[in-house]
Amino acid sequence: MNHHSHLGRAATGLLLGMAVLMLASCKPSKFVYLEDMPTDRSLPITNNIETHVKPGDRLSIVVSCSKQELAIPFNNMSYNVSASGTASGSSVRDTEGYLVDEEGCIDFPTLGRLKVGGLTLAEVKDFVRGLLIEGMHVPDAVVDAHITNFTIYGLGALAPGKLTVPEAKINILQAVAQLSDLEGRAKYDRVRVIREEDGQRMEFVLNMTSTDIFRSPAFNLQQNDIVYAEPRKRSSNTANKAALWVSILATLASIAYSITYIVK
Repeated sequence: MNHHSHLGRAATGLLLGMAVLMLASCKPSKFVYLEDMPTDRSLPITNNIETHVKPGDRLSIVVSCSKQELAIPFNNMSYNVSASGTASGSSVRDTEGYLVDEEGCIDFPTLGRLKVGGLTLAEVKDFVRGLLIEGMHVPDAVVDAHITNFTIYGLGALAPGKLTVPEAKINILQAVAQLSDLEGRAKYDRVRVIREEDGQRMEFVLNMTSTDIFRSPAFNLQQNDIVYAEPRKRSSNTANKAALWVSILATLASIAYSITYIVK
């Protein structure tokens, strides 16, 4: 009887061992971002590109100075004027901003139509400040400018989602981290960035496991870029393999049961 019991336990142990091996063979390999990134040396930054203003952008441009009443005509802000004539502005900025038209221009109070398309935000600040000072409108003008609708869109395994970037600067790794990690859900070597620029639509394909992405024009994302991470389908091979192992295990279990029953 003990011999039969030992035989049954041996058969059960063998089946369990085979089950562990089979499940391990079905487990997907671990995904590693930038797996070829060297650990003992640095990589030069070769594409640190500034964001440029494009048609469709909305710009928030705020002018300030030592005498706030001088800045009133140049700001889309609400102001209160006291009985003495002193103006005090609210801290709420115009959330819409100035829309950049197809010609790259905005309509700015008092200064009129300004060409800002193609400029960086720093250049927009200097441009507006120069006009205010040269025209003797605001002698000590300080100008702040930012894009209020800088948005990246994620599709496929990236949520899908919509990511607003107040800083107007983001790279593909930062966007993926904020939208949705790719672990186990996407084809890591075929993440696509779709971009519209100068009347053209372009597509870039990035391999997230390689440092080659640092050299891609799409590493630094631009306004309205679409990032598509193709979902990793539950591979039919993996599903078929799992079904096959289940069938094999069921057969082996039946055989083991039959053996222990016969030798009793």
